Amino acid sequence: MADSPAPRGASSLTQETSVATTVAGLLVLALGVAGFVKRREIVAKVGSLLGVSAGDSSSSISSGESTMADKDKEKEERRWRQEARGRLNEMCAELKNYPNVDLSSRNLRSEGCAYISAALAFNDVCEVVDMSKNGIGTDGILALCEALENNLVLAEINLEGNAVGDEGASGLADLLRTRQNITSINLNGNNIADDGAKSIAEMLKFNTELAKIDLGNNVVDYDGAVALAEGVKANSSLRVLNLSGNYLGALGAKALSEGLRENRTLEELYVSGNDIGDEGAEQIMSSLVKGKVPLKKLDLSNSAVSRAGIGSLCEYLSREDCGLEWLSLYMNDVGVEGAVDLAEAIRKNASLEHLDIGGNNIGGEGVKQIAEAVKENAKITTLEMGYNPLSTEGATILAEQIKFDSKITTLRLGWCKLGADGGQAIADALRFNETLGTLDLRGNTLGDKGVGAISQSLKIVGLEGLERLDLGYNEIKDDGAFALAQAMKANPEGAAASINMSNNYITKFGKTALEEAASMVNEFTGKEVSITY
Repeated sequence: MADSPAPRGASSLTQETSVATTVAGLLVLALGVAGFVKRREIVAKVGSLLGVSAGDSSSSISSGESTMADKDKEKEERRWRQEARGRLNEMCAELKNYPNVDLSSRNLRSEGCAYISAALAFNDVCEVVDMSKNGIGTDGILALCEALENNLVLAEINLEGNAVGDEGASGLADLLRTRQNITSINLNGNNIADDGAKSIAEMLKFNTELAKIDLGNNVVDYDGAVALAEGVKANSSLRVLNLSGNYLGALGAKALSEGLRENRTLEELYVSGNDIGDEGAEQIMSSLVKGKVPLKKLDLSNSAVSRAGIGSLCEYLSREDCGLEWLSLYMNDVGVEGAVDLAEAIRKNASLEHLDIGGNNIGGEGVKQIAEAVKENAKITTLEMGYNPLSTEGATILAEQIKFDSKITTLRLGWCKLGADGGQAIADALRFNETLGTLDLRGNTLGDKGVGAISQSLKIVGLEGLERLDLGYNEIKDDGAFALAQAMKANPEGAAASINMSNNYITKFGKTALEEAASMVNEFTGKEVSITY
């Protein structure tokens, strides 16, 4: 969801840059214009962050009473200030030329952001600004907006995890109304409430270039949802909207659905964790059924949705013109009957590639119907069914469906109460499956018996597709580790590149066996095997 912008230029100010160098850049302009006393205070502050010690600054040098030690201290302080200034000036010169300015997680606060912004005002090649997780408040945000108002190439702004608030959101909305070269802005986790959402919504009515806005994990309530619905209705450029982790509720979801019904461009909508319930889910899905929004990704996870809330969703999935490719219903409560309804829709669907129905209290007949539907479906390659009570019976049913002619490349069955016998069923499927690349079996009490069965299957020469295997939290001991190590040695070409064995009961002997096996795999195939304990 809230991904960091990808670099757009060959040179970038990355997070590998030391904190010292970064803080230097934010103070450089002040050094050029501040008075002597203020300048000395700034240098003292940045010096400590730069790791350049100036000694005890509380000591004073009385006129006519300087001792040799005092003079040495004063000389050292001058040297220290010169060194700090040098670093500051060097950083300033560089900052003005970076196309990708990454200053995330530097504890800049508003003061630091203001100084950085002053330098950014002279950067006319900057395309990406990342100041996420810096505790920046309103003053810093407004300074940043002022600095960026003349930038004609800026495309992405990431301010996730700051304290933008409503006033800062209003300032950013004003910037986005005038600077329509900006296509993506991340405001996730910024304490933005309804007033800030209203400012952003008003901007959406006029902006014709913004493609992505992340407002997740803020405090937007019903009034903000109503305003955003109007903005979405009028907007003709937005492709991605994240409103997860707010307070929309059923009424807010209903308001949003009105905007979605008129929208013609939105492709991704994330509304998880808004307690929209069955009524809200039905309203959002009815807007897809009745409208023309070309949605490809929909996140309804953690939304308090039961079987009663997926009727319109099933109707939409069954339609020939359904374009939905990615769907998450994670951590709801559709139950067995809801799973049966969903399975019927999946059989008719020709677009879905990713299906997440983890944590929905699906077992028995629900597992059977979903497994068969996924097998019949033309496109689904990722299936998340973790946190459902599949048990050994469900694992056996699912294993039979993925054994032959399966299209599934990612299967997640974490915390499904499979047990050792369920692990055996999955192991049998692995002997014949030719597509699986990621298998998550965390928290299933497989034990040494279950992982031993899986290891026997992994020994089969020719089984080379599995790249990521997660066996964490499975009560595996050294015997299980030894079995897996033997499988890696027997079939080095088929060894997974990433193996998670964390939170088991493996001693140094089991770990040594696995590491030796990984070394042998590398020697024979050149493949690096990463094992997590």
